Amino acid sequence: MKRCVWVWVIAVAMSSPRVAAQSPPAAKPEPEEPDFAFVSGSAYTQVKKSVQFIHQTGFGTRRVTDLLGSRNDDGFLFFQRVEYGITDRWELDFVLPVAGSRTRRNGATVASAYGISDGIVGLRYRLLDEGRAPVTVTMGPQILFPSGSVGRGTGFGGAGFAWDVAVSKDWGGPVFLYNTFNYHVIPSGEDTTPGSAKKFSLHGATWAAAIGLRPLERPAKDGSKHDLHGFLEVGGNWQQLVQAGVAAGNRAGELAWVFAPGIRYGYITSRKTLVEVGVSAPIGLGPNGPKRGVIIQFQIEKLFGEQ
Repeated sequence: MKRCVWVWVIAVAMSSPRVAAQSPPAAKPEPEEPDFAFVSGSAYTQVKKSVQFIHQTGFGTRRVTDLLGSRNDDGFLFFQRVEYGITDRWELDFVLPVAGSRTRRNGATVASAYGISDGIVGLRYRLLDEGRAPVTVTMGPQILFPSGSVGRGTGFGGAGFAWDVAVSKDWGGPVFLYNTFNYHVIPSGEDTTPGSAKKFSLHGATWAAAIGLRPLERPAKDGSKHDLHGFLEVGGNWQQLVQAGVAAGNRAGELAWVFAPGIRYGYITSRKTLVEVGVSAPIGLGPNGPKRGVIIQFQIEKLFGEQ
């Protein structure tokens, strides 16, 4: 699997973005910002009977020079995420990414592959809430289904399981904090060596933290609100991959880090529909994954009925 793109596929798709801390129980439920960061997830589950659609487009590139000249490794990620609030504490998530990679030598494309990646279905429960505890804590299981392609480098070739944990703190002022950790295992990952039927147990983990800033929040008389939020994020990803061999492959681990500053504008209508659009400029740290890139994110959240 192409290293350049898979770092972001795992780190972004398996992160756990959630809606922000909700109003007290006596208040009318509504979508509320800050919502979620670009790499980091928060612990705030969706409001009951609310649905959120998130789309993210990401591009990353790394340029190296070797004996054959310059080489550019490009990675692409497009994913759609749907979150639904079963109750105020239980949330159902569905993620389907589309990933791609491209290698260019001295300006000419020598290899490229695109396709649907492995998808995710998850269930999360808000265990602790800041109304009664110092922080909000949410966790739950995820199932990874093998919708990707091993040959195209967009999947592992087998189903997997994951456990997601997020811890968040919103002081109600200009600063808030997100932390997330996700561990996953694919019991029967396919060997990428042609003709080999060998299976590998592949493990991986992602983690991220975000410091959020509120430079602007402006409510209107009709109940609508304009928001502008900034994010300073750092995240890591460790993933076991199968490296092709002569007769059979072998398992190897790879570690990547990323620093991602970003900004996002949000608008809540008078009918309590949330629309957000934002951009982030991730910077890869270390020898693995993209060195630099851009993430464009769009989401819309709608509350159906009242509690």
